Amino acid sequence: MAKHQEGYVATYQVDVSRQMFSHHESKGRLERVLPGIYRLEHFPMSEHEELIVAYLWSRQRGVISHQTALSLHDLSDVLPRAVDITLPVEEPLPPKEPPSWLRLHRADVPDEERQWYHSVPVTTPVRTILDLAVAGFNPELFRQALDEAQERGLVPQDFERRIIHELMTRTRQ
Repeated sequence: MAKHQEGYVATYQVDVSRQMFSHHESKGRLERVLPGIYRLEHFPMSEHEELIVAYLWSRQRGVISHQTALSLHDLSDVLPRAVDITLPVEEPLPPKEPPSWLRLHRADVPDEERQWYHSVPVTTPVRTILDLAVAGFNPELFRQALDEAQERGLVPQDFERRIIHELMTRTRQ
């Protein structure tokens, strides 16, 4: 399991006592990165470890989204100051307080609007751009992202009309 999560494991994923986690932490085999989330010390550090930690914090129910997804898709010059993660609307929030570097969003993201980036789910370019349009993202960076996505064929030709329709629909709700 930890191998597929780049060396990370959450206490809810395994049937091991907290004392056993503490024992391995005291021996230097585990590093506690958040309450209930550990990193196996013998694994090399990951370039995007904060994404894995965020996904595990969400109890594997969240999807990396918004500015973070935009950056992962390399669609603009955005440098996110936090990791954006979207949790299902009806899903109770995880019992642990989110870390300060995590920005929470609430929405239901269907499977067809997700894709995998290494070991974490990320919103597709189409969903990412729609989320940012609704969130009122920086217009200059939004235009850059939209142009790049269109140039690379990641969004349909009539996508701008779909964005306008989505904005009008959500504004009425």
